[in-house]
Parts: sequence; C-alpha cells; structure tokens
Amino acid sequence: MENVNFKGKLILDMMKSIKWLLLISYVLFYETFVNAQDRPIPVFPASSFNKDQADDMLNNGTAILQGVVVKKKKNPDNTYLGIIVTLFPCTSYFDEWYELNKKNKKGKTLAMMSPEAYSYRIVTKASDKDGTFVFRNLRPGKYYLQTLVRQGKMHEMWNQVGTSMSVGYNIYGQAVTSYSRPIYEDFKLFYETDDLVKTLVEVTSEGQIVNVKL
Repeated sequence: MENVNFKGKLILDMMKSIKWLLLISYVLFYETFVNAQDRPIPVFPASSFNKDQADDMLNNGTAILQGVVVKKKKNPDNTYLGIIVTLFPCTSYFDEWYELNKKNKKGKTLAMMSPEAYSYRIVTKASDKDGTFVFRNLRPGKYYLQTLVRQGKMHEMWNQVGTSMSVGYNIYGQAVTSYSRPIYEDFKLFYETDDLVKTLVEVTSEGQIVNVKL
C-alpha cells in the first residue's frame, strides 16, 4: 500500500512539473513572439550602390560647404565645440534610402545602407562653441548633412505626496460625511536628449561656397 501511494505521489509531482514546464515554455514563446513583432524590419535600397559616383562627388571638386549648427532658443548657452557633423553624397542609392527612411513613420521598418555605401561619407568636427563646420573639395550635386545635438530639457510634473481628510458634522456634532482629497506637489524633471538635426543642400557650380544652417 505504501508503495502504491509513493507511486501516485510521484506521478502527481511529475504532472505538476510538466505543467510548470509547459507554462514557462508558453511564456517564453509569447515574449519572443511579441518582441519579434515589435522589432522594425530592416529594408535596403533595391538599386546598386555606385561607388564611382560617390567618390567623384566627394573628392574631385572645388566647392565648399560651410555652416553652423543652430542653437535652440531654450539652450542658448550650449557649446557645440567638437560636435560631429556627417555629410553623405546624394547618389541614386542614397536618394532611395532617404525615401525609405521618410516612409517609416510608424517605426515598422528600418531603412539601412550597405556597409560600402555607408563608408562613403565625410565626418568633420565643429571648430568652435558656435558649431562652425566646413566641407571642402565637393563637386556640384546634392548632399545630406546630419548631426546629433544634445539638448537639456525640462518637464514639469505633479506628484501626489499625501491626502487630506475632510469631515462634515451635523448640528449635534456627529460626523455625517467624510471625503479625502489628494495633495499634489509640483516638481521639475531635468533631462538630456540627443536630437537628430539634418538637412539637404545643393551645390550648383564648381568653386561655389554654400552657407548652411543645420
């Protein structure tokens, strides 16, 4: 009899273990499925990258792009010394990537470039606190410029810190009504963000100096 009870208990324990394993497997599968659904789908331009066109635009010209990274009114004291500005030549491959990027309004896709296309860019640093930058030796054509600007921001919020109790009495001094009211305290949350700033610029002739506000 004891042996039968032992076997029965063993079977019950095994069934419980299997139940928990199935539950854990379901949870892991569900989380993986949901995360996969939330992840944007990488998309690439369909056209081939023309490295000769990109190389010619970046190295064989006499035009100059010069400009500044415009400061936000809320952060006039920001220093942009050393801020990185990146320039891409607008080849047909890049134009297709740019259109793919614009279509991604809901974050369902992620426009990507091939490693080779991404390598054909020029990176420079701002030479002073006002964010002054220069690109030289460019050919006529369109160019895409971008930078990440760190901005200090403030958000005003209300936080409940307690409650106050109000009691109503009748003429006999008996409590007949009561209600509570939340007590709020305002506070300011200070934080920083890296904002992408970008623009398209066109050089129309050799030797041209184009001024840019990014």
